[in-house]
Amino acid sequence: MRAVTSIATLLVLAFAPSAKAQQPPIPVIDVHMHEPGAKAMPEYLSAMDELNVQKSILIGTPLQWEGGPGRPDRFLPSLMFPCGEGKAPNIGFKCFADGSEFPPVEEIRKLAEAGKLKALGEINAQYIGVAPDDPKLEPYFALAEELDLPVGIHIGIGPPGSAYVDRPGFPPRKSPKYSIAAGDVTALEKVLVRHPKLRLYVMHAAWPFREAMIYMLYMHPQLMVDVSVLQWAIPRPAYYSYLKDLVDAGFADRIMFGSDGGPKHLRAGVAAILAAPFLTDAQKKSILHDNAARFFKLPK
Repeated sequence: MRAVTSIATLLVLAFAPSAKAQQPPIPVIDVHMHEPGAKAMPEYLSAMDELNVQKSILIGTPLQWEGGPGRPDRFLPSLMFPCGEGKAPNIGFKCFADGSEFPPVEEIRKLAEAGKLKALGEINAQYIGVAPDDPKLEPYFALAEELDLPVGIHIGIGPPGSAYVDRPGFPPRKSPKYSIAAGDVTALEKVLVRHPKLRLYVMHAAWPFREAMIYMLYMHPQLMVDVSVLQWAIPRPAYYSYLKDLVDAGFADRIMFGSDGGPKHLRAGVAAILAAPFLTDAQKKSILHDNAARFFKLPK
């Protein structure tokens, strides 16, 4: 009788569908994706389908979107600025039709009210030596709070050698005014106190300034971070050390996933979160999806 039961059990196990296989991948929201261009878009969309990426914050400018980005079901357009000498940092394409560094505030209002803009960022002020609390940025923070637009600001890490105009290689577009001092995350304190309803997230989690970032998260409960670029720009142990410290400090519900790149970096970023040995399943889901869904107020 035991032998028959054993064979029957084996048959059930062999032909029953795996519970794990039936589960769809954890849903993902990519809060830091740069406009890839028309040729690369199909490959990125394929990677989104493969990884169950439901939405991406599409960072770019109206000149890239040519009147507005496509696929509103998948992409939420976010305006990148300022652009040193009218050119985007690192890559160097023209940002705005008039060649300006900063877009007119009222033009942003029109785009947002027309539904063509869902967020502001990447705010690249650090690339031109402008600190987060500089008066040049104040009108944009005020407008974002008024319109309830989420804002992402670049703080901390940038491509090595960005400030050296005579250094060949990446990035091809140099930023001689790039400044560590202009990337002081504590300078956001005045901004947050002045605009308490502002939805603001720090891109790259201000790496490597962990103590200052942890302080800011502790003191300003509305502040969020993304961990974009860290999965491929720094060694994995350094990334995990930084991420673990943020989680251990109690901020697993304030961290959002970002790829800051194409399909390769998207896959690497998702894999890094899923493989992190110090994260629980619930924390992985929060970082990959739930925190961003809450922050960007996406419908369930």
